[in-house]
Amino acid sequence: MKYEEALEYMESLGVRGIHPGLEGIKGLCNALGNPERDLKIIQVAGTNGKGSTSRFLFNIMCAAGYKVGLFTSPKVFDEREIIRVNGRNISAADYGDLAERLSKVNTLGATRFETETAMALLYFKEKKCDAVILEAGLGGKLDSTNISPSNILSVITPIGFDHMGILGSKIEDIATNKAGVIKFGSRCVSAFQVKEAKAVIQRTCGDLKVPLTFVEPERIKASFSLKGTVFSYKDFKKLKIGLLGNYQPENGALAIEAALALREEGFKISDGNIATGLLKTEESGRFEMISERPLFFIDGAHNEPAAMRLKECMETYFTNKEIVIIMGMFKDKDYRRVTELLTPLSKAVITVSSPNRERTLSSFELAETIRNYNPNVSAADSPEEAVELARLMAGKTGVILACGSLSILKGIKDAATDFKNKKDFHGVRFNDR
Repeated sequence: MKYEEALEYMESLGVRGIHPGLEGIKGLCNALGNPERDLKIIQVAGTNGKGSTSRFLFNIMCAAGYKVGLFTSPKVFDEREIIRVNGRNISAADYGDLAERLSKVNTLGATRFETETAMALLYFKEKKCDAVILEAGLGGKLDSTNISPSNILSVITPIGFDHMGILGSKIEDIATNKAGVIKFGSRCVSAFQVKEAKAVIQRTCGDLKVPLTFVEPERIKASFSLKGTVFSYKDFKKLKIGLLGNYQPENGALAIEAALALREEGFKISDGNIATGLLKTEESGRFEMISERPLFFIDGAHNEPAAMRLKECMETYFTNKEIVIIMGMFKDKDYRRVTELLTPLSKAVITVSSPNRERTLSSFELAETIRNYNPNVSAADSPEEAVELARLMAGKTGVILACGSLSILKGIKDAATDFKNKKDFHGVRFNDR
């Protein structure tokens, strides 16, 4: 298949929705010769922080000289960004070739995510990766990334409320599903957890006789600025990371613990590799600054835990600044709680609809919800209109924050880029980064 044809094929699988369970991925992997059995897998599960932690560890291992595969989800800006080897997205040619091969064996109705997971596993095997990092999509136990009977390491990021309709309404239920990635014969490292989730992880590791390490948050010391973050953890002093967000030192500490666990498994990872990997890590769509005048950030905070962390960032980085929020949400998320946490902090809110028509909450419906917390809200017809309105409201000294569903971020970032060096209808030119 040509790349464009592959995109159309993958898009056609989207109508199959989400099917928690391993039947689909097992069928695909069996037809492909079970590539997962030839890979050393590090699995990352949790509610928030999976993407950042996965990328930190990925770059640490690359700095140590290993050939590493990385599978993340969902895509934010490019279909190929979800499958990477040593810092490079899968090529358009390889993407098309693998999509064609998957289409020939996908005879049992596997979903898009199942197909993408199988595609990544086959790609990593054929690229002869030394290790592979798989970010779980939804949950853990029944997630497609949990296809391998064994892992060398399981990493658990903070667990909170999300996908309750599938994972359960109690933290214990959600944690039990996430802890399903822990395998006999592996190791496990975990972020600091609320007591209910911690108890589940401890019990699971105890039953499987898996060595377990928790991050010690009291040993994290950090300073924050818009130029970057500096933090210390245990014996690691003044580590620099380019990612913004006052939660990133916690993700960095978890990646450090993961790297130390891999040392115990025989991987040669130096302290210098850890420092280099943390510094080189980049991530799009997570408290990412896309403009300096005005300050313009995008962040995929789409559930309560992520919204709480974003609120902390707003209070840390935007002190005494007027904030204009652009927001779009899915109707199957707890959008009421997200808007309750974030919108009272803003001068004004502009709502947009997600491009995912089946799941989107319309800009008008979202605006009506937000009106309960911030009366200065407007519904935009497009990302372009939202960006233009936000820039007018923010001026040169305010802050624009686009947040909510990851699916809105590409449209917002593209609109902001198109706006660069253009004049609005009042004749004002903004100088961007």
